[in-house]
Amino acid sequence: MELQEIFENFMSAKRLAGLADKSLYNYDLFIHSFVNFIGSQTSLSDLTQERVNRYISMLYDKPISRATLATYIRNLKVFLRWIEKKYGLSFSAREIVIPRTPKKLLRIYSDDEIFLIFKTIKVESPWLTARNKAIVSVMLDSGLRQNEVCTIKRCDISLADRMVKVFGKGSKERIVPLGSLSAHYIQDYLNLCPYDSIRLFVSRTGKELTCNAVKHMMFSIQRKLPFEFSSHKLRHNFATNYCIDQYEKTGQIDIYKLMLLMGHEDIETTRVYLHHANQIIVSKMNISHLDKVFFGEN
Repeated sequence: MELQEIFENFMSAKRLAGLADKSLYNYDLFIHSFVNFIGSQTSLSDLTQERVNRYISMLYDKPISRATLATYIRNLKVFLRWIEKKYGLSFSAREIVIPRTPKKLLRIYSDDEIFLIFKTIKVESPWLTARNKAIVSVMLDSGLRQNEVCTIKRCDISLADRMVKVFGKGSKERIVPLGSLSAHYIQDYLNLCPYDSIRLFVSRTGKELTCNAVKHMMFSIQRKLPFEFSSHKLRHNFATNYCIDQYEKTGQIDIYKLMLLMGHEDIETTRVYLHHANQIIVSKMNISHLDKVFFGEN
């Protein structure tokens, strides 16, 4: 069996597994690089560890960031482990090392910045202003992804119970709570929206809202703000603030509950937010026993 056929079988398996279009696109992009380097007509028996190592060495020589390098190798490892399980390999794909990337400190918005965000959301049409406020509120309140917001149906949401049914990556269903302010903004939007549709959020012409439309909306808001703003940063803020709020309320953080709310498949993805929240919690404490002894500070 040739490598190209194996790659096509891999992509078919991932489509049947219900992976999101973006995930499929990334697999195609990053793994195709490996197939082209090794040779699409290379037989499975000729796929050796030495040839894989030559490809990885080539990646290290490319003028790409450490994060991009890690993404290439991570996707390669997924592909090779799938081959190993499905057809067998002459080496262990588990031994492929994914390079570590420096952890970025995820910045969260202050209360004043959040007030400014909502104050900035204003367009020519009152119903579009209401829609945009509802979208930002839901993302900040529940940590939803762009695609998840776009695909919410009206029947998926209960304003009385303040709950919304979400279909995340791989069409996996989960229930996430809404705050009272988000419920208020959604109700305000529904009262003003001139269109009756299956989807909760629609475009200015009444059609289904696309991720590109949300990106454009976020960019329009970003231009009016003195700090970085994006839908992904709203998701970061939800996760980090969830950890901080839960710690301040109970003295502990339920990372598995956060994993469910975020729709993560891997607990390690969720731990990033726990790490960042712990840094913020420690910085807020700022307790020095020596200062208390010598200066009487509490």
